[in-house]
Amino acid sequence: MYWGKYVQHDNNRDGMGQFLELTKAVTRTQLQWYPTVMHDLHEAQTYLYSSTGTGPYNDALDPIVISEWWQLAQNDVMEMTKRGVPGVWTYGFYDGWVPNYMFFIAHSHNAIGRFYEVQSYGPDNYEVRPGATTTSKEWFRPNPPLPFIKWGPRNNTNIQQSGVLFSLQHVAKNKELYLENYWLKNKRAIAEGVDGPINAWVIPAAQRRKADAADAVNEMLRQGLEIHRATSAFKAGTVNVAAGDYVVRGDQPYRTLAEMYFSVQNYPPQNPSPYDDTGWTFQFMRNIKMATVNDKSVFTQPMTKVTGPVKAAGGIDGAGATLVVEHTADNNLVTFRFKNAGVKMLAAEEDFELNGRKFRAGAIIVPDADRAKLEPMLRDLGLSAWAVASAPAVKTHDLDLPRIGYVHSWTRTQDEGWVRAALDTYGVPYTYFADQKLKSEPNLRAKYDVIIFPHVGGTAQSQVNGMAMTGKTPLPYKKTDKTPNLGFVDQADDIRGGMGLEGLMNLAKFVQDGGTLITEGSTTTIFPAYAVTSGVTVETPAQLFVRGSILRGKWSDQKSPLAYGYENADLPVYFNQSPVLNAGGGGIPPEFAGFFGGGGAANAGLGQNVTPNATPVHVSPFAAEDAAAAGEKPPVDQAAEFRRMAGQFGVSFSDARPRVVMSFPQNPNDMLLSGTLANGQFLSNRAALVDVPLGQGHVVMFAIRPFWRWQTQGTYSLGFNAIMNWNDLDAGKADARPGTTSQQ
Repeated sequence: MYWGKYVQHDNNRDGMGQFLELTKAVTRTQLQWYPTVMHDLHEAQTYLYSSTGTGPYNDALDPIVISEWWQLAQNDVMEMTKRGVPGVWTYGFYDGWVPNYMFFIAHSHNAIGRFYEVQSYGPDNYEVRPGATTTSKEWFRPNPPLPFIKWGPRNNTNIQQSGVLFSLQHVAKNKELYLENYWLKNKRAIAEGVDGPINAWVIPAAQRRKADAADAVNEMLRQGLEIHRATSAFKAGTVNVAAGDYVVRGDQPYRTLAEMYFSVQNYPPQNPSPYDDTGWTFQFMRNIKMATVNDKSVFTQPMTKVTGPVKAAGGIDGAGATLVVEHTADNNLVTFRFKNAGVKMLAAEEDFELNGRKFRAGAIIVPDADRAKLEPMLRDLGLSAWAVASAPAVKTHDLDLPRIGYVHSWTRTQDEGWVRAALDTYGVPYTYFADQKLKSEPNLRAKYDVIIFPHVGGTAQSQVNGMAMTGKTPLPYKKTDKTPNLGFVDQADDIRGGMGLEGLMNLAKFVQDGGTLITEGSTTTIFPAYAVTSGVTVETPAQLFVRGSILRGKWSDQKSPLAYGYENADLPVYFNQSPVLNAGGGGIPPEFAGFFGGGGAANAGLGQNVTPNATPVHVSPFAAEDAAAAGEKPPVDQAAEFRRMAGQFGVSFSDARPRVVMSFPQNPNDMLLSGTLANGQFLSNRAALVDVPLGQGHVVMFAIRPFWRWQTQGTYSLGFNAIMNWNDLDAGKADARPGTTSQQ
């Protein structure tokens, strides 16, 4: 359920993206007050866990801070044990790897981040009876929890308050040690930037996705990183730096943040099971170009420090009544389109050349353009356009703005909130409603052109059924005198039950009647599982292990409108274990993939050894400049019942072949860019993005997560392309309908 406007527990996973106001406030505190310790309180363990994590620890952490973790945690365990308090422990929870947690904001600024997990309550006293794995006596839990205990709010508050007081006392007694450590960590960060292997990072200002590059720079500035701009061209090592390029120097105290974000992650599966994502490389997730400088001469080159937000160069060159706006996959393009809803715009369906300049398919053509109105907007958005006397001779289609319906499930509002955040930020309007309403809307097509149904989680069947209809009493979620803070985003008299088979049928009819349904993650499995669509099957390989990693996506059909604006043959994409979609793309068949090794146990059955990082996982290098589900199917009889019901209402299902737009590589050794992967053969040539025709409409299925948290800005345009080209997704197909050809 809603904890805030957009997310639930991901309010503690926003440490890198920093979209939420809560996260921004914590960062401002760190930058303005320079605290040496940041302490975070949580409720999820019995009775009190003092954080160290199991490892592996983030590679960019100064070893000093790891020792500080242990010193503070062991002090908590010792002091509480001395006073006869059971169940205070450390180590056996969490890892210490991914820097998206709120307390990691302290680490990226050379302070100490730590947290407690305490036994929860809610709200009455109750009896806690932990299992054997919680009450066993271990080296990290020398005084384990009791077999059972009465627990309530008083216990909860007392135990964490006691721990905090002991930590405060310890730090106060050792203030010189911790102040010296804080000073040393900042000093060592600077020294690493001067004497270490990387002296700077360069972000070209004039790169293709220049608006999103500027946005990335502004985000780093907000988080406290010092950034300079080259005042003239120079060369440092092998890197050519142009005037205006952004330079992140290594000789700064918060170099830790840069290394933490910009490095490639390598998480061998032999480690403990990861607590969250394993790969997050900033420039990959945002699909921007960045070069590393391995030459100290960069420190003496001409540059000035950036003191405020930057903006990409934009505007209009040339003269004429027709504008051609280059589609660069910058996210601001969708803002430009929706800000000018009444302006006729066309999308070029093929590459073309105009006045000596080459444009990719997807370029936006604006005939009879009002330059006085559009130019300031293009300049503000960092987008470039060229004015010409007449439209280029290229096949086009209208960029018709859709009426968008946005479906959420009451079972989980966590992940879909990040999609809403992207739509709201870039100015894409929509109507928001719960999946329950699908069953009472037999003519969705009369209201909507596009329906977005983001990830929910669970099986196809559980997503259709929604929250269990337990008992006879309704379960309301709404604003009342007693619950004045509920119902801000959405509300209902009874949140039990989902769309049901009736709603699923209405959703299928919506697509058949010409609508476009956009799904991602778990919701992609619903139509294939219920045999609504053909040509796509959902595989569940137990041996596959890819936890929150950045993989290589390879374009299978770059003429699809979904691919508009993207330049290279490959695209870094975020993928987290499932769904695995087989759309007939070849690769290693699942029945044979098991012969290549891997078990079905945790971490692909590779177990855990004492020195797992001695054998890194294979990471495939990525050069941005190189051009060129979990869960079971519903019972067979339920799927058959759905098809029978649909037939009674005149809904039939076609056998049209899916259009695979992006796939994972055939060779597993080419897949992983950052994070972890084992048994990648089970992803061989599997679909990452597929467009499935159904009747007169389309189902766009993202196996990847294009709107993951506030980090994957590099794949947002995949979703925005689906929205802007919703009724022309057949463009570029050999058997597509004839398009409009503009004559020059």
